[in-house]
Amino acid sequence: MKVMVISRSWPSNERSGVSLAAATHVKMLAELGHEVSIIGANPEVLNESLPVEYQYWVSAKGSGALYSRAKVDQEGLKNAILKSAAQVVLIEAWQTALTDAAIETAFQLKIPVLMISHGIALQPHDNTLTQWFRSVCWIPYRYFTLTKLIKKLNAITALDEASDSPRFIDRELAKEAGIKVFPLKNSPVHWVEYPVSREDRKLQVLVVGYFTPVKNQLDAIQALSHLPEQVTLRFIGSRSGAYFESCKKLVGQLDLENRVSFLQDDECNIAQEIANSMVVYSPSLTEALPMVLIEAMACGTPFVATPVGSVPGLKGGMTASGDGQQVHTLREFLENNEIWKVYSEKGRAQYQAEFSKEHIREQLASAVNYCVKTTP
Repeated sequence: MKVMVISRSWPSNERSGVSLAAATHVKMLAELGHEVSIIGANPEVLNESLPVEYQYWVSAKGSGALYSRAKVDQEGLKNAILKSAAQVVLIEAWQTALTDAAIETAFQLKIPVLMISHGIALQPHDNTLTQWFRSVCWIPYRYFTLTKLIKKLNAITALDEASDSPRFIDRELAKEAGIKVFPLKNSPVHWVEYPVSREDRKLQVLVVGYFTPVKNQLDAIQALSHLPEQVTLRFIGSRSGAYFESCKKLVGQLDLENRVSFLQDDECNIAQEIANSMVVYSPSLTEALPMVLIEAMACGTPFVATPVGSVPGLKGGMTASGDGQQVHTLREFLENNEIWKVYSEKGRAQYQAEFSKEHIREQLASAVNYCVKTTP
């Protein structure tokens, strides 16, 4: 079967032309025997090493919010899809000019469409004026564009079938429209086959992700200042942007230079960093299903995270809302050997049962096959 994958672009501070999720799905589809092509909005998509038949770059900018008007090379998009002779178009994520336009184009060409949803961020992440302004600017998209696009899908996937988080509003809209919803979770990319024993790990808290107020790295730095002096904090993420500079400034103000390190993903082995850390920490203001927490569970590393999106359903760590509660929970894992081992084992067990590559590949195959079979 010929499958066209439409990949969103990474955030502007990333270097890749294809998102990690799209690259993972391309590889799984190839392993399932499909002939895969890919379209991206970043020219770097042409340089990606992937098991694909064709790679296309289509000029696309904006997101569809009132502050970011969508602009897409519609003719280039249509021609790329036609050249690939796609029998299914797989769209990766909402809220980009390219992915939304691809739904319209595939629908016009009468090609079945599968939306691989990572949730959708339309609500304010906190009570700041900036977040409320952002949310207001997404109102037309929410009530007009999104509803219209969902009705043009053959099926949609959901990271969580039960969570009542507003991140999964597209799942509920699809059900209302009679669109088939398939479970499709994330599988870890960075993990080790054999967990490192607690005794051989660093007394280190690890935070992974690009620097942004949504990932909330400033709170992680504040938390470190309340932890024992022998505990260190390591960030993995691109060292760029105003928020990164704010993090460096806070480290200096709190006199934590000797306890905090900043690495980029091309400067370390992420799997080993997760496996060698005592705790993975995710203080994010919003998430759907954080990849790094699944990777932590696969490595047997307990996590502390905010109770957002699908996180409360993960068994390999504890959730905590306030700063004080998060510090207390971090201390539990850093100081209590028994608690640490209980959650390490729970996380590994859930990873093997729900998030292994084989399990996710089966879920993807079911969704793709359904789309083809239901096409007139």
